[in-house]
Amino acid sequence: MKPSRYTFLIVPDNDGDSRRFSISRNGTLFITIFLSTMAVGIVFSYIYLIPMASDYKRMDFRYNEVIGERIEVLELYRDLERMKQMEIVVQKALGMDLGESDSTDSGLSKMMDDYPIKLTYLDNVPSLLPAAGVLTQDMIVSNEQDIREHYGVDIAVPQGEPVMASASGQVIFSGWTTELGNLVIIYHGNEFFTYYGHNELILVKPYEKVKRGDVISTSGNSGISSGPHLHFEIWKDGEPIDPLLYFPELNKSNISVK
Repeated sequence: MKPSRYTFLIVPDNDGDSRRFSISRNGTLFITIFLSTMAVGIVFSYIYLIPMASDYKRMDFRYNEVIGERIEVLELYRDLERMKQMEIVVQKALGMDLGESDSTDSGLSKMMDDYPIKLTYLDNVPSLLPAAGVLTQDMIVSNEQDIREHYGVDIAVPQGEPVMASASGQVIFSGWTTELGNLVIIYHGNEFFTYYGHNELILVKPYEKVKRGDVISTSGNSGISSGPHLHFEIWKDGEPIDPLLYFPELNKSNISVK
């Protein structure tokens, strides 16, 4: 016959009085189930929920880093714009004739020295493939949240290969970023920008002028990358443009997964 109640006796080590209490069989069963559920919940939290929360925090931190780097580049662009405006004010105060350049609407047509960049239509349009290789990733732009956007193309090349400027312009950023590793950004006038990411070595400095075909870096595997390749982006008026529109020959070696 199963007992209807359970009695528990607590005996102290010293000469104190012993304590006795009893719990019904159903109460004992309830406590056992409750403690077992708590134990399973704790184990489940350690195995599943805590790692999941850690991954979310890590992804959120990485996202904020990438956004911060993009904002930093845009702030650099605005700083150059302010520098240009300051130069105009100073030169006007000195009575100097500024004249007009070929890209007055670009916002960066005059630079901070005695030799402004002279850009023609062909100069400031990306027209030279920065590196010859195999296309491994197309450009991806989507409004869906579950799709990771990819604002340029990936060109697989051996590590250490020369990377050339796709058009003439001025370097506005050359340094380290979390996502694209060693990154070079060139302004070409008329609101054209090109990005060159995952480099091994950077061979140009900020504000340095480059010509179409100049070697600006060597290909590498820096940043978030699964192998040596060049990440190449083209931007116009603040919007990404598919590099395949400018370099359709890349389609001949396209092995990207759609």
